[in-house]
Amino acid sequence: MSSIHKTLSVVSMEKLKGYVYALEGLRHAWENYDALEEKAKFIEVTLRSFNLLVKSQEVPFYGRTYRNIIATMEGIDKEKDWILLGAHYDAAWGGPGADDNASGVAVLLEAANILSAQKLRRTVQFVAFTLEEPQPQTLSFLIGSDHFANEAKRQKKRYEAVFILESVGYTDKTKGSQMIPFLVRIAVPKKGDFLGVIANRRSKAIMNAFYNIASEHVPELHIVPYKVPLSGRIIPETRFSDHASFWNCGYPALMLTDTAMFRNPYYHTHNDKHETLDFTFVVNVTKAVVSAILGLSNNNYLNPLKK
Repeated sequence: MSSIHKTLSVVSMEKLKGYVYALEGLRHAWENYDALEEKAKFIEVTLRSFNLLVKSQEVPFYGRTYRNIIATMEGIDKEKDWILLGAHYDAAWGGPGADDNASGVAVLLEAANILSAQKLRRTVQFVAFTLEEPQPQTLSFLIGSDHFANEAKRQKKRYEAVFILESVGYTDKTKGSQMIPFLVRIAVPKKGDFLGVIANRRSKAIMNAFYNIASEHVPELHIVPYKVPLSGRIIPETRFSDHASFWNCGYPALMLTDTAMFRNPYYHTHNDKHETLDFTFVVNVTKAVVSAILGLSNNNYLNPLKK
């Protein structure tokens, strides 16, 4: 058994379920401020339990202070560019947000737990972003990740790869269950049981690396990679998560997603509950993420896409 396969064998469905159950519930940033702060504390305490260096980044918004939760795992080689794994922890108004995005945060936490036991060459950051969802005071969204990415750019931080987990828990194996945005010009499966990996020009090499590594180590996970033209500006739905904040700052970022509203009928509704999720899929997404970070941290996988 390879070292990566041995590491992947410890991914726990029970822990992933536990994280989703703990995060699920009303937590819209403006409407449920106190509840959102409780989720932030849970994420913070959980990341600290993995012996990671954890800090909060304050995000001011209309007289209130919100928090990005940042955990850092220092790599052996201080000169190498970093890797970031991120997911937003707030939810849309009125919904419990199991898929969007307790599923993404659950994968982030389980990946952090597993990777914290490894010795990696690159420094890895695990970031839970606030204020991703639209707020009533402004048409803007991605507020927490915009704050983080712009500050990282100001500090001249260098990232080899940024992976953003956006709704990674829902599948539907019924033919015709998968829709796609207008102007997407690739063949997309009709069944909604794959992981979409969305890149722009700058992150195409990272997309290829993710596809190659994950396909090798998690062959049971169907992955559909797609490089959007013009950083998604002609397909705005491909910019509906925190990866777009990093694209705007010139970082190579990917969105990893079950495609949300293009598959999940419970997206942004009061029925986005854990009972609707496919936890086998969540396990496989976690394995894919862990394998990709291990591969990119310790090897040179920036090769052409293998199919």
